[in-house]
Amino acid sequence: MEWKPKGKDKINSLLEIPLQDNVKIGVFQGSKGQNPELDIVVKYLDPSKSKKVRTPKHIHWVIDLLIKKENHETLTMEFIRYLREIWDRLQPIKSKEEQLNIVNKLSNKKELDKFKDLNNYGEYSVEFITYVIELFVIEEKTEAINCFFPDKSHKARIIS
Repeated sequence: MEWKPKGKDKINSLLEIPLQDNVKIGVFQGSKGQNPELDIVVKYLDPSKSKKVRTPKHIHWVIDLLIKKENHETLTMEFIRYLREIWDRLQPIKSKEEQLNIVNKLSNKKELDKFKDLNNYGEYSVEFITYVIELFVIEEKTEAINCFFPDKSHKARIIS
């Protein structure tokens, strides 16, 4: 997968994550934070909708979760709790090797099977939402190590 950052030459993804619905998530080298060499940028390509590589927008997957909740509240809330636990589970990238093997930090596809009925609602698959959120969490934690809740007081309540 290729992406052209503003004012820079095209770059190739460090890795691509193929999803069941032919969508691909690309992880690119970033340049921000305390460790710019370990920063990542998340993009995706959905060939059924566009040939253009896009940035996953928070508002899109949040609205998608609301649509899923409207149609299957119990399972969606279970999925949201699963997503919430990602923050505690995932750690920042600490080496170039870890960055190149970031896929090893992501949820196992079998773990997501219990939520597959939610794929019938909204636009995004459970797999897409999970991997995008996991990559965003890793990205944020890597950019600002010890910036987010260094005292572990980050237990959020799930609003139902």
